[in-house]
Amino acid sequence: MQMTLSTKMDDSPQSKRPEKSNLSKFARFSSVGIQMGATIGLCTWLGTWLDGKYNTKTPWWTLGLMLFGVFAGLVLVIKEVLKMSKEEDESKKL
Repeated sequence: MQMTLSTKMDDSPQSKRPEKSNLSKFARFSSVGIQMGATIGLCTWLGTWLDGKYNTKTPWWTLGLMLFGVFAGLVLVIKEVLKMSKEEDESKKL
């Protein structure tokens, strides 16, 4: 009778790294989405407040600051994606 030792690939610490990495990426992208939403919301709220304070007929402050918030949010997303891409390229080189 021959005995063989078998090891499960799922139990090794190395097999859990990609799962942790994927979870980390998910958490980072989630935080970027929350930051983007908060930036747009804060800028829109500030624009609404300024329109009310200066009693404007058209909501120029709201529109302008909301668009600024969208562009600022996009810059945050692009920076984070570039940073993650750079980190992934460096990890592949190792």
